[in-house]
Amino acid sequence: MSQTDASSPFLPLPEGIVIVSTQQEDNLVLVHVTCRSVSACCPCCHSSSERVHGTYQRTVADLPCAGQRVVLKLLVRKFVCGNPFCVQKIFTERLDKLVLSYARMTNRLWVTLQTLGFATCGELGERLAPRLGMHVSGPTLLRRMRTRVYIPPSEVPIVGIDDWAWKKGMTYGTLVVDLQSRRPIELLEDRSAETAEAWLRGHPEIRVVSRDRGGDYAAAARRAVPQAQQVADKFHVLKNLRERLADVATRSHSSLPIVAEVRSDALPARARGKKAQNVRTDAEAVGSSEAEKHYRTIPPTPYARPPIDPTPELQKQERRARRVGLYEDVHMLSEQGVSIRAIAKQLKICRQAVRRYLRSEEFPEVAPPPRRGSMLDHYKPYIMKRWKQGCRNSVQLYDEIKARGYSGCASLLRNFLASVRKKQREAGSADALSFDEASSSVEIPADLPPKPHATHRLSPTRASWLMVSRKEELDERQQKSVEQICQGHPDLEAAYQLAQQFVVMLAEHRAEDLDAWLVQAEQSGLAELRKMAKGIRQDEVAVRATFTSQWSNGQVEAQVNCLKLQKRIVYGRANFGLLRLRVFCRI
Repeated sequence: MSQTDASSPFLPLPEGIVIVSTQQEDNLVLVHVTCRSVSACCPCCHSSSERVHGTYQRTVADLPCAGQRVVLKLLVRKFVCGNPFCVQKIFTERLDKLVLSYARMTNRLWVTLQTLGFATCGELGERLAPRLGMHVSGPTLLRRMRTRVYIPPSEVPIVGIDDWAWKKGMTYGTLVVDLQSRRPIELLEDRSAETAEAWLRGHPEIRVVSRDRGGDYAAAARRAVPQAQQVADKFHVLKNLRERLADVATRSHSSLPIVAEVRSDALPARARGKKAQNVRTDAEAVGSSEAEKHYRTIPPTPYARPPIDPTPELQKQERRARRVGLYEDVHMLSEQGVSIRAIAKQLKICRQAVRRYLRSEEFPEVAPPPRRGSMLDHYKPYIMKRWKQGCRNSVQLYDEIKARGYSGCASLLRNFLASVRKKQREAGSADALSFDEASSSVEIPADLPPKPHATHRLSPTRASWLMVSRKEELDERQQKSVEQICQGHPDLEAAYQLAQQFVVMLAEHRAEDLDAWLVQAEQSGLAELRKMAKGIRQDEVAVRATFTSQWSNGQVEAQVNCLKLQKRIVYGRANFGLLRLRVFCRI
């Protein structure tokens, strides 16, 4: 037991509460604390009393210090109420600034656990808390989180509204965002027009409602806040345009250009949505009595390796450049009459190197190390034979050559197969490879035929993206594709011209040109664009506001992404009430 000061900067306490003593155990610090106030106030009649009836001790957990748990031993006093008419004859002094009545932890520990819960949620917080010196269970963290009270703002003049997926494709909700403060203010359990209308009726101060092109939110805003200006989101307007252009491209799919297939060779066929062909080949008899093994089938197309790191080659060139510089310096100093010993001392190299450089009329290149034979060389012809038969599984090949007497490691075989895959990628097929027994290496023919380029017809989705993209933002290949699209069919050219006019008009905020564009779309002879023009006519006020208003649903989409993250953090416990608190009170 050691005496300490009444106040400590490492354990700050409210005024009037002092530290009596501290005691340290294994991973625990016990702090004995008492209150030095002369009097206390009765919680019932609020009269002050100085008459002490007795004392008792409370054990309260506090914030950890230097990774050690801290427990407060509070010596609490009981007072006799001096008011004869008070029903509370004896009361306990309140230390509300430090700990609440009947609480087992201090207020600051309570707030810290609540903050930890909102940052990590239950299960993750339970695993993280012991590393921070706190011991708490997941359900306790969730209880602390649910005690948080969210008070929505009283006035929200400008809001954005959009749906979010509770279960994608089945259950959806509604998220309302204050576009001025860029904070979510309400989370609704469904996306029906009735639910949105009920919430909007409680906020008659709304002046602007940003939304998508859906009809439910538009009808809800029109009925609940008719005085508010509705703004259709620019992204959704362009999305509607792309959908109509994709319909035009689908109708004229045979007129779309044929382009070369550009795909990453590093992606296996299964990742590209293709089923790999089965190339299972029966292994030759190896005279083994073991049970038949089933090996994973390797596709005939080799996997592409990542590009080779050029750093080792650059370092090799730098070392050669330094040696060339030393060679030239040695000859220059020798011509000046400097002795070998002085040259070696000045250049900080040995005298044998100086003599070797002086004897050489040209720079002596470093001879490559002699090739050492590998214990795999004897089995490489068999490996190449099996490779050409379609067996690409290193485990299966290792078992086969091991049965033939190979005693080396499997990594040596894998390295050789990696070089074979690289050579096959250059040659185009396994049949073009040849094995040189003299050098024990795989060779490819010098005159390789050009590799065939896979081609396919441009998809309607890709074509619609090119048609709404501004020309200056496309590269040369994409611009050529746009030209081929326009040349393929008159409908595609007309749709492209109208799409470019709309995109430029929207980018330059020219709302006055919208009427002329709608007339052109209606008279274009394209049913898809007439359909879009009809939809804009029905929602013309909101679409016209898109050209001039500074508000959009971009911030709402960002908050929906944050909501997805919060939903995944609380997996297994993501009920609506807890998710709503996390969205509004997240760290």
